[in-house]
Order: sequence, then structure tokens, then C-alpha cells
Amino acid sequence: MKITPELIRKYLNNSCSDEEREAVDTWYHSFDQGPDPLRLMNEVEQDNLQRSLYNRFKNYLADQTTSGIGHPLLGNRFASLFFAFASIAALMLFFFKLGFNNQSLPAVAANDSRVQIAFRNAGNSIYKKVLPDNSTVWLSPNSTLTYPEKFSGQYRNVTLTGEAFFEVTKDKKHPFIISSSTITTKVWGTSFRVRAFKNLPAEVAVVSGKVSVNPNHRKEQVMLLPNEKVTLAGNKHLVKDVSTDVQNEMRIWKKVSLSFNDVQLSQVFSALNKNFNIRIYSNQAKLNSLVFTGDFTDQSLPAILDMIKESVNANYAIESGKAFVFETNNTL
Repeated sequence: MKITPELIRKYLNNSCSDEEREAVDTWYHSFDQGPDPLRLMNEVEQDNLQRSLYNRFKNYLADQTTSGIGHPLLGNRFASLFFAFASIAALMLFFFKLGFNNQSLPAVAANDSRVQIAFRNAGNSIYKKVLPDNSTVWLSPNSTLTYPEKFSGQYRNVTLTGEAFFEVTKDKKHPFIISSSTITTKVWGTSFRVRAFKNLPAEVAVVSGKVSVNPNHRKEQVMLLPNEKVTLAGNKHLVKDVSTDVQNEMRIWKKVSLSFNDVQLSQVFSALNKNFNIRIYSNQAKLNSLVFTGDFTDQSLPAILDMIKESVNANYAIESGKAFVFETNNTL
């Protein structure tokens, strides 16, 4: 029996015959015969795949509308198409959850605080991650964050290798602690950046709030306020920096409010370059000429770039740590 979208929809609605149910079950179990390719993808790649599938489906519907089918919310043809895609998506999600959970979680209870999730950003752009306490982490490329599936106990402990900017949810009773190979950073609720790459001096720089930093296995401790930075020199002593260079270095994490109304994307890039003293550009004329409308209220540069790439179906890569280069995803 051929597995069709209509049959999958009937299976999900529990309206298929015994013979049809057996056919779908057989088809489902056939996935166990080979390795699941999704298990070989990291979370960034899985997220990019999901976005790509969604954008291709959205563009397909737009093409159907402009080709004379009519308004996408009218007519039986669209309804059938929508439910077929929805059925397949639901079943794919079911398969994915089974495969991903069994692959990524250790053999302990799901509500056990020992369950640790190791997330690596293997892409070329900054990746946003929301933690169980609603703290937000902006993880830089080639960086790994390890955190519990659920925070419990006196502290909210995470481990970082690489670079990340943290916006920590305030909780005075449960300090937030970031451990790395050479330093430990303790906060209650603030925003700051931690750099902890292997074979490089560890750094912590603060945008808002107050942070304490101490070298691992040493009693030395430094308190940091906004626009202050500390560096672990020679893996021995903490050196504090309160110069204006720190403020310039952390400028992309300062929140601004900007609004654009029917302007070309190249003009948006120019405005962002001026506000954040950074270089953002695209070499693609089609992308630069797109007309863009957006309201960014109290947002950092990475948050703004995240919203732009979602709006125009594009992505960006960090070039030499100094520039953000946009490219369209339409070729996917």
C-alpha cells in the first residue's frame, strides 16, 4: 500500500482501517533499518533545516497565490494542501523527537537535575539560546554551552567553552554561575560577555549589573560593574580594565531603538553600522535592494540581525570577527 499524505492524515486522526494502520506502522518501523541522519546534525543545523523547509513552503504558497489560485485562505485546494503538509510535519516531528531524545539525553530520569544538555554552535553566526530559567545566551561560533535540562538546588550552574553573551534572569536566591577551564563567573541577574577559549586568556566584560570573577583554584576575586572588564593574565592573576575601550568593545550588546519604514536593506545596514560602529553588508544586489520595514525597540545588534534574517529569508556569517556578511537562503 502506498503511503500518501491523505493516509498519514487518516492515521493521525485515528480514522484509517486496520489494513491502513498496519501499512503505516510497517512504514514507520522501516526507519529503524538505517541510521537517522538527523541524529548526526547539531542543533544549529536542525534549526536551519526547519527554517529552510518552512520558507520553501511559504514561498510555494506565495507562488500559488500570484499564479491565479486566489487568496491562500480560500478554496478546498489550499485546505487539502495545508492539511497534507501539516500531517507530514506532525509525523516527522514525532519521528524526530524519538530519535533526538534517545540520542542526546543520558539514561537518567527526565526531571533529574543531572541531565545535562551540551549545545555547540558549529555555524558562522551568533546563536540565541533560552535556558530553563528564561535567561538568554547568545553563543558565538565554535563555542559550547552545557546546562541542565532543569535548574535545581542553590545555584544555576552552566559550563562554557568559547564565547557567549549572557542576559541572566534575576533570582537573588539562586546565583547564576558560569564555569570554564580557568575562571568562574558568579551573577544574580545582569548582562555580560564571557570569553573562555582554550589556549587564550579568559575574559569577562559587563554591560549591566554586577559580576564577580575568580580564577579556578584561587581565592582572588574581582567585582565588575558596567563597562568594566577583567582578563586572566598568564592563567594566574586577574587584570581589571576600566578604559573606554571596554565600552566600544561591548557596543554591539548595548540596546537601542530603531525604526525603518519601506527602505532598502542596504540603508538598514548603513544605519546599523553607524549606531554600532561595526560593518554589516551583503555582496548580493538582490538582497541589498529588498524593501524592508521593521521596528526594533530596546534591542542589541545580534537580536536585530536575528530578526532581519528571519524577515528576509537570509543568514549571515561573521567575517574575521569584525564584520557581518549577509547572504540569501533562496538558493536552498
